[in-house]
Amino acid sequence: MSSSNLGRGFKQGRGTGDSGQSSLYNLERRWKDDDTFNALGTTDELSSFLGVCGVSAQNDGSMGDVVETLTRLQCCLQDVGAHLATPPKNSSERKQKKTAFDVAMVEWINAEIDRYGDDLPPIRQFILSGGGMTSAQLQYARAICRRAERSIVPLMRDEDVDPMALKFLNRMSDLLFVLGRTACMRSKKEELTYLRPDSFTNMKWDRKTLHEKK
Repeated sequence: MSSSNLGRGFKQGRGTGDSGQSSLYNLERRWKDDDTFNALGTTDELSSFLGVCGVSAQNDGSMGDVVETLTRLQCCLQDVGAHLATPPKNSSERKQKKTAFDVAMVEWINAEIDRYGDDLPPIRQFILSGGGMTSAQLQYARAICRRAERSIVPLMRDEDVDPMALKFLNRMSDLLFVLGRTACMRSKKEELTYLRPDSFTNMKWDRKTLHEKK
C-alpha cells in the first residue's frame, strides 16, 4: 500500500486510545473501563444488534413498520450515547444543551409499545426466546437493553446522566419484548412458553398448563 492511500477509509484521530484511555465529547480523558465508557459500549452494542434485527425483519417481509421502528431506536441510541458522553460536572453549558436528553423519546416509545401491544394476544405463560429467527433476535436485543440500562445506573447515582435516559432504556426493553412477539405472530411461528417438566430425567412437558390460566 502506498503512503498516499494510508488512512483512507478511517476516521481521523485513530490510535489515540492505544494507551487504554479515550476522550468523551467534552474532551475529558478517561480509562476505557470507566463507568461512562461501559455504558457507551453497551448502548453501542445494543444499537449494532438492532441493525441485525432490522435486516432479519426485512428479510421476513410484512414487517416494514418494525424495521422503521428499529431504525428509529438506533437513532435514539445515538442521542443517548451523546448524552452519556457529556457528563454535566465537567462539560460546558453549550455542550450540555446540545446533548441534553430529549424526553419526547420516552413519549414516543410508550406510544410504540401501545401500538404494537394492542394487536397481541394476552400473555398466559412465561414466554421463552424463540418463535422464529427475528423474534429470537429481538428477545436477545431485549436482554442487551436490560444490560445497557444497568450500566447507566452508576452514572445516575453520580448525577452524571439524566434519569430519563434510564427510563428510556427501561421502556425500550419493553418495546423490544413486544416487537419480538409481533415478529413471531407475523411470521406465523409458534410462540414458545415455559412448561413445567414432570421430572428432570425424562423431561416430559405438561402442556395442560397452557390452558390453566384464563
